[in-house]
Amino acid sequence: MPKDDGVRQILEPQEVKSLMTLPMMNEGKLIGFLGFDSVKAHHYYTEKEELLLKVFSDMLVNVTNRKLMEKELVAAKIKAEESDKLKTSFLANMSHEIRTPMNGIIGFAGLLKETSFNDQEHNEYVGIIEKSGQRMLNIINDIVDISKIESGQMELEMNEVDVNNKLSSLYSKFKDEAFSKDLELICNADLRIKENIVTDEDKLVSVFNNLLGNALKFTHSGAITFGYDKVNDFIQFYVKDTGEGITPMQRELIFERFRQGNESLTRKYEGSGLGLSISKAYIQLLGGEIWVESEVGKGSNFYFTVPIQVETV
Repeated sequence: MPKDDGVRQILEPQEVKSLMTLPMMNEGKLIGFLGFDSVKAHHYYTEKEELLLKVFSDMLVNVTNRKLMEKELVAAKIKAEESDKLKTSFLANMSHEIRTPMNGIIGFAGLLKETSFNDQEHNEYVGIIEKSGQRMLNIINDIVDISKIESGQMELEMNEVDVNNKLSSLYSKFKDEAFSKDLELICNADLRIKENIVTDEDKLVSVFNNLLGNALKFTHSGAITFGYDKVNDFIQFYVKDTGEGITPMQRELIFERFRQGNESLTRKYEGSGLGLSISKAYIQLLGGEIWVESEVGKGSNFYFTVPIQVETV
């Protein structure tokens, strides 16, 4: 059955005989147009019609802004609730991490009051107390650092650093632990030459300590390799291991503050879980980037870049 002529006229393209449009502006930005048109007759629009169109335009902009604001408020609320949950979980984990070395210090300090121990036992207990104290100090330092980062109070102390010399020192620091786990520790640095850059030495060393410490923690066989390459105006450092590897989901979380790749890791492996988030903040302050490439069961390769700067007189 053929359509009614009136309906067909509306549906089919027709020549516009009169048109009035106004731009829709939101905080100085054009977001669209609103207008009247007529395909039936020529029409000269009046100031009142223009004012009416302006009112409609402003109403639509306000409604759009309100909807966007509502979405932003909902998103902010969800993010705040998630942040609260993460911080609550973080504080619970910190409570566990602090209590464990504290119990060791108090317990073995009490045992040392006894006089029936020989020198070997005495030295063993003192060693446990020292190790527990160092573990607690590391946790406290991480908490202080993450607090400074959160409040924007972390500062840089730039100085000239011999990269090869620093990597040699790191090798000396970690080689005994690697040997005790039957792991090969490989340092790719030419100690015969100096490779000076201007950076924050403490933060550079801290990042390496975190990455090498994690590599030793999660690698049970094979090797750990660390070193660097020059890439354009950056030095690209790396720490590679043949450890457990990281799943794609975990890779999305490990650099976030108050998050861990696996929330149960600190129950299996000691540590605050803040090392990678602190490392990311340090590298960003230094003007570089940090990332990881990993395959479960085959190991992880961590990379981070630091700008090559020359000391100016």
